[in-house]
Amino acid sequence: MTHNNILFTGPPGCGKTTLIKKIVEQLLTPSTGFITREIREKGKRVGFTINTLDGEEALLAHINVSGRYRVGRYRVVLESIDNIAVPSMIPKTENESVVVDEIGKMECLSSFFRKTVLDVLDMPNPDKPEP
Repeated sequence: MTHNNILFTGPPGCGKTTLIKKIVEQLLTPSTGFITREIREKGKRVGFTINTLDGEEALLAHINVSGRYRVGRYRVVLESIDNIAVPSMIPKTENESVVVDEIGKMECLSSFFRKTVLDVLDMPNPDKPEP
């Protein structure tokens, strides 16, 4: 079977993360990477978490944290991207699928994240025939 990079785009709330979770459940190969989840208080979105496929969780952004980086009304926790999301994107074996739920403004504030995304997309795939 040939594996390719698959990218989903769409407006917020259209179901991209739900689709990714369903695909990951059906994969026959091991997976690594992360998804993001909304943090809601009293029905309103106040932030986001990073959740790795191996169970780590960290704050990605929130309206009530301080920090240098801002996207809209959210302050971004760059350390969570660099220390939780990025390491989760590095496959441990050549057969492991990499899941990156978000390549958005918040994540792209990290140069480490941007470089890792490009590296992951350029990785050779042992199942893909060479030209």
